[in-house]
Amino acid sequence: MSRSRSTKKRPDAYHHGDLRRALIDAALRTLTRHGVEELSLRALARDLGVSPRAPYRHFATKEELLAAVAVSGFRASASFTEERLVAAGPDPLARLRAVGEAYVLFAVQHPAAFRIMYAPYATVNENAPELLRARAEGHAAAMAILEDAQRAGLVREGDPMQLALAFWSTMHGLATLLIEGQLARHDRPIDAAFLATLVSGLLLDGLKRP
Repeated sequence: MSRSRSTKKRPDAYHHGDLRRALIDAALRTLTRHGVEELSLRALARDLGVSPRAPYRHFATKEELLAAVAVSGFRASASFTEERLVAAGPDPLARLRAVGEAYVLFAVQHPAAFRIMYAPYATVNENAPELLRARAEGHAAAMAILEDAQRAGLVREGDPMQLALAFWSTMHGLATLLIEGQLARHDRPIDAAFLATLVSGLLLDGLKRP
């Protein structure tokens, strides 16, 4: 009597289409614990229980994988921000404030992704089309809100790109200081949400039409 063999896959086996996402998620877990220099495709393959060459079917280099991690971060950031825009309602100033606060809070809650989204150019494949598109879409969404505020007469006149740069660089600076622990104080806990609200409010006071 013949005995049928089990065809059940191992829990760590990935069918076609799953491994790319698994590599991105595994890379983020590694980056949460270690720096970029500790990340390698072969190590991720070992952690995921696949052959050492399997990751190379999806990413030719570590820089390509990091670009995909950045794209994933921009998409997650867009969803995170959209939730706050819905709550902010139609008022352009409230929406602009929501964008600034969401930027900081996303960074604090997802520091590993945030660092890769804005990593030095040598770290990530900056020419990856998906990354260029994801980054441009994020910038365009924020610019559209600022331009709405200008058209409504709520924000001062001037080059919207320059105004957006001032707004972004300030919120980016706060986000970076927070995730790098440079604002930590032993006598008082740091409230990232409070700081994000305070700084974005001060910025809007400066951007409002005189």
